[in-house]
Amino acid sequence: MMFIYLPDIKNRPGEVYKFNFERELCDLSDDFSEGGMVQLFIEVSHSGTEILIKGIIEATLEATCSRCLQPFTQPVNTGFLESFTVVKGSSDEESPAEQAAETANMLTVSGDYLYLDEYIRQQIILAEEQNPTCKPDCLGICSGCGAELNLFSCQCEDNKSEIDVRLLKLKEYKSGD
Repeated sequence: MMFIYLPDIKNRPGEVYKFNFERELCDLSDDFSEGGMVQLFIEVSHSGTEILIKGIIEATLEATCSRCLQPFTQPVNTGFLESFTVVKGSSDEESPAEQAAETANMLTVSGDYLYLDEYIRQQIILAEEQNPTCKPDCLGICSGCGAELNLFSCQCEDNKSEIDVRLLKLKEYKSGD
């Protein structure tokens, strides 16, 4: 679990503390497969009523190409800047996982620890590409024969000369006339 011990930070408002974390993504959350890593470079300060964090997340994720369906490693680099309101109350009865969820979802912190796991998980998910590709010029899969076009040629070449009967009228169309 990634966390920051806050009493020293709270006693010195305005002073910036730097932290570095490195761990496997699967330890962070079950949402990520094994093999991925995350590095977190973070600066923390206290403004009197809020804990301010600023940093960079560098992660490598196991992803599936949206065009050819092959697995590949996707880099994720994102910055963040967030303020967590310090609330009074005891968090002793809550588990660290519950405190991490409350910190990430409510942007509040109570007690002596700022648990970062859930917040970092959410930031990584937001930074992921929606339709990741293994390479910018990935050719994908042929919709006719299913061949992976990066590795094999299309097996339905002979059928490409056939025109869909629904589109025959478009063959008569000439632009500019």
